[in-house]
Amino acid sequence: MSRTASLRAEGAEESSAERHELLAARVLTAGNGALAALAALGVATVVVQGDPAEHPPAFQAAILTIIGILIAVGLLAQWSGRRMIAVMNGVAACGYLALVALAWPVLALSGASPSGQLSWLLTVTSLPVLAAVIAWGPAGGWIVLGALGVFVPLLRIAMDDRSANAVANNVQSFATAVLLCALASATLARAQRADAAAALARDAAAREAESAARRDVDARAQALVHDEVLATLAFAARATAEMRPALAAQARQARESLNALMTPSTEEVAVATFRAGLQELARNHGAQFSEIPELEMPGTAAVVPGDVAEAMSGAAQQALVNVRTHAPGNAASVTLTRIGHGIRVEVRDDGPGFDQDAVVPGRLGIAVSIIARLRAVGGRAEVHTAPGEGVVVDTSWNPSSPAQRFAPPADGLLRDRDMRLAGALLAAGPLTLALYSFFWLRQPLPAVAAGVALAAAFVVVSWRAGRAGTATVAIAGTLTLGAVGTMLGGVVVPDTAGAPTYAGMWPYVTASVVLGMLCLRVRPAAALMLMIPATALLALAVVPGPFDEVRAALMRAIVVVGAAAGLAVSLRVLDRHAERDRAAALRATSERAWLAEVTARAEEKVARWDETFGPLLTRIGEGTELTDEEIRRCLVHEGELRDGYRAGRLGAPVVVAAAARARARGVDVVLIDDVADREIDDEQLELLRAWLVEELDGASGSFIGRVLPAGRDALATASSDAASTRFGG
Repeated sequence: MSRTASLRAEGAEESSAERHELLAARVLTAGNGALAALAALGVATVVVQGDPAEHPPAFQAAILTIIGILIAVGLLAQWSGRRMIAVMNGVAACGYLALVALAWPVLALSGASPSGQLSWLLTVTSLPVLAAVIAWGPAGGWIVLGALGVFVPLLRIAMDDRSANAVANNVQSFATAVLLCALASATLARAQRADAAAALARDAAAREAESAARRDVDARAQALVHDEVLATLAFAARATAEMRPALAAQARQARESLNALMTPSTEEVAVATFRAGLQELARNHGAQFSEIPELEMPGTAAVVPGDVAEAMSGAAQQALVNVRTHAPGNAASVTLTRIGHGIRVEVRDDGPGFDQDAVVPGRLGIAVSIIARLRAVGGRAEVHTAPGEGVVVDTSWNPSSPAQRFAPPADGLLRDRDMRLAGALLAAGPLTLALYSFFWLRQPLPAVAAGVALAAAFVVVSWRAGRAGTATVAIAGTLTLGAVGTMLGGVVVPDTAGAPTYAGMWPYVTASVVLGMLCLRVRPAAALMLMIPATALLALAVVPGPFDEVRAALMRAIVVVGAAAGLAVSLRVLDRHAERDRAAALRATSERAWLAEVTARAEEKVARWDETFGPLLTRIGEGTELTDEEIRRCLVHEGELRDGYRAGRLGAPVVVAAAARARARGVDVVLIDDVADREIDDEQLELLRAWLVEELDGASGSFIGRVLPAGRDALATASSDAASTRFGG
């Protein structure tokens, strides 16, 4: 991805502070809309109400309107922002609560009989609970669930709707709402954590990018000064009339290079273009060019970042300049290799080579123009040589490894404490129904066994929040199927009825909630698989029928497991989406921070150079003879620039000023501090600098001030045509 492409994503990245939360809210709202549609469809197809309460037409229309709003919100959410989604869901939740609260007063005031079965759409408590979670967060969902847990039973009592079917429906509806409230809360919490983690990652990426940008600019500036400016100033101080035209062209090139530093390359360069540039470079230096295409792999990139192409070309050019300088007349070659998405350039000569151990670490041609240049763009450069064996400059670049993947957590969706609380609430449901069976069954023992088994299954599944292991799935599955199997012993067809009743199938519906809890523990596939034998047991229990009330139980169970599995799978998708978004946001943030820091730092450097040696480059570029004063200034600035690379701890302002005075007198000054193993405390360093200033003020001809390696009997030496002295020994 080029820097320009990343910067185009800046606006999107800036508006994505809550991107994952928005995505989660859209998924949940769409799911709630689908549940509302299924509820409305269920009323028309599978729900059997023998004696429904006669609500006024306006109230019935209001119920359908709220359901319609939930469906419409589910559709509109995909094109709405987070705030609008919250508002729409909040309106739907409040409307549903108002309908439940007003149902009995409306019946009483309308003159209709206040008794009868409560409208089934007013008992699907999952709908307002999910809407409340989306609108106000987990706290809102639990508050609405608690309110409905009180309102609906009181409404049934007021309407004298206390049949076994009604009680079973209330318990199962409450259990389903608990499960979906927990899942929805976990979904939003996961999304919010992903947003927070992405924000932290973006901040860290921006800081790293700014640091990398400073290194990049410094390396490019050092290479530019070494390759273009130092040589221009040095030759200008000694230029003859014959040299001036070429020197003028070099000065203009140096000036253009300085200006180019402020506009870093952000576009990608085609490998074919990079290859052509290397061929031209090799031809200009009399070197042979070759390519090794057979090492290309499938998917090999056809482009490289512009700054990488620039750095590798510059390093190759400096390597060829070194060949011409140190091994004139010897054959040289340039080899381009493409491996995977990276590139490699080797510059080889058959010259005399050199002893690398004898080269000072600060040698500019290698350290600045080759090694640091490649390091600044994430590349690598190595120099292989030995006396009599020639020199190989090996540079390479590979795309940085992808940012560490945002691996979806392997644990469950809730904390252990929250999981146990949800399990306790859910376990109370089958125990309640088991106790209630004493009032409507002459033989309640199968129902009691089912209630105990299902309560135990809830405890087993909810004891931990992490991903359920095989043993947990096996135990929970055994308990659940055993509970459903009790329906074969008479629960489905109670002694007081001659056919299967909805209340008699409560073990099957409650079992579906247990399987939904398995989805909370990241085992949706196991839940769906266990649903098959549970449904088969239901079918055996209700044969030969009739099946009127079986459809309602089957529909509710399928919706519970399907919704739970769908949300669990959606969370996996959300995690993958979060990973992709995080990577894209990191790239966009890094590129923007990199470009801003590069531009600012480069402008600062170029402005400072314009004040110092910029006018000299302009004068040299005119091709006219310099004055004696300008020649002295060329020498002063060249020395100052070299000091910036080599002087190290000697480059304090007082020493720099003394060196400038000496150069103004015509003294050739060199300051070297290239011994990192020599420790100097602050007090000693101040004394060393003061001594060096005195030596510089008395120097003539040429002067070399140098910090000596550890183990020497002196700390530093100063040598000039006037004298040679030692410090610290």
